[in-house]
Amino acid sequence: MKFLETYRFKIKESLSEFFDHKVPHLYPVNRWGKDVIERLKEFSLSGKMIRGGLILFAEEMFRGSFSDNALTAAVSMELFQTGLLIHDDIMDQDTTRRGKTTIFYQYAELAKQMNVREFYHFGESMGICVGDIAFFLGFENLASLDTTPTLQNKIYQIFSREMSFVGLGQMQDVYYSITDQDLSENAILSIYLYKTSRYTFSLPLMIGALLGKANKHTLACLETIGENLGLIFQIKDDELGLFGDESVTGKPVGSDIQENKKTLYFWYLWKYTTPEEKAKLQTIFGSPTLTHEHLGYVHGLIEKYGIHENISQKQRALAQLVEEEISSLPVEETYKTSLREILTYNLQRRF
Repeated sequence: MKFLETYRFKIKESLSEFFDHKVPHLYPVNRWGKDVIERLKEFSLSGKMIRGGLILFAEEMFRGSFSDNALTAAVSMELFQTGLLIHDDIMDQDTTRRGKTTIFYQYAELAKQMNVREFYHFGESMGICVGDIAFFLGFENLASLDTTPTLQNKIYQIFSREMSFVGLGQMQDVYYSITDQDLSENAILSIYLYKTSRYTFSLPLMIGALLGKANKHTLACLETIGENLGLIFQIKDDELGLFGDESVTGKPVGSDIQENKKTLYFWYLWKYTTPEEKAKLQTIFGSPTLTHEHLGYVHGLIEKYGIHENISQKQRALAQLVEEEISSLPVEETYKTSLREILTYNLQRRF
């Protein structure tokens, strides 16, 4: 998605300026003010800026260029994304993200150096606070939008609603990871929809379109496109979590197995495997120690039962829905081509 690179550069520039000039008022509060901002800045700027980029792209689709307001919204989008990832790493107990130590674990290591007895708990507590600060900074930044009160309120409402959806989706994800209750394929897709799909694609596309003064019908179309793009994105994420290259993805392979995540791969494994195979899987999923042998066993069953093909069929069906919605959009063909590039990226990405 090379067309997003221009947007990424602009967002990084604005995000860097935000951290350097708009939040030094936190520095004098206590010793953590400057520390938090420096860690947030480094972490935020290391992202791909896809969500923020989609805001700029969507506004440009309808007004021919993106505005300073879109840049402001994009910076907030990336701050929200930063906060969500920091909290996600705590919930998943992941110590690496984007090839580096996660924020909460940075604080855990700091506490260990200080000989703090509960160093891990200290790290989690500090990480929760840093994630919260990222959210509040995002909303503080939205207050600088230079638009009508009606539009600003609408943007606030959409951001707040979609972030609440993410929280509920995460709660369902955490709940299913600690229980063995039966669940349907649709229940898993519902988790994907609310914890990833909508805020990753529907939200930024709708915010950009609102700034570009798109009509309600077009907003609804973009919302649907975003939902299905996001489902494809999360399904690919599951695949990379099982089969990806850690040096490329920046996250440990097999972490979903250790956390007993109820992914589509999990669901198909339980649908097709024998009682003996299920018994073996029950000793692997949710185990804190995942060996190469365990991972190989799971890979073997996925291959044995053709689960990759089942997953691919699901992705192709979703891609067809996205294509149909893209074709109906009242925008220039060049933007439809760019949306198709996003679809292809989601189907083929390696990180």
